[in-house]
Amino acid sequence: LGPRAGDLVWDIGCGSGAFTAEAARFGAAVIAVDRDADALGRTTAAVRRFGVQAQTVHGVAPHILEDLPEPDVVRVGGGGAAVVSAVADRRPERIVTHAATRDAAELVGRDLSEHGYVVECALLQSVEMDTRGWREEKRTVAFLLSGRLPDRSP
Repeated sequence: LGPRAGDLVWDIGCGSGAFTAEAARFGAAVIAVDRDADALGRTTAAVRRFGVQAQTVHGVAPHILEDLPEPDVVRVGGGGAAVVSAVADRRPERIVTHAATRDAAELVGRDLSEHGYVVECALLQSVEMDTRGWREEKRTVAFLLSGRLPDRSP
């Protein structure tokens, strides 16, 4: 995402607060959004641990986003395609999200493209191995999607 000083970052579905704290450490103003009060508590603890600040907002996206100031950068950690589409309507420079299935990734990617974003997608996977027999025990996949508005300078 490349948050930098002067950027306003939304961290939707902030979870542990790790991204919120890291973005704030880069000098960005960060608004962390989550429907889970415990996640917001973890986020508050994370930013305090690093000696930075972030605003937290308790509520369900996309509705809770309506009154927030316009973002430059957004990480969508939860809420799926509906939240990504609502974020894209706000036209931040960069959006990053993930999907658990190829169908969901295609839906999000198509929506971002329709909003004018240049989209990149990477398939990430991890495999838990039983080293006694070197056999696969469990495979987890995720599709990481990023959208960037094309440079609009002349």
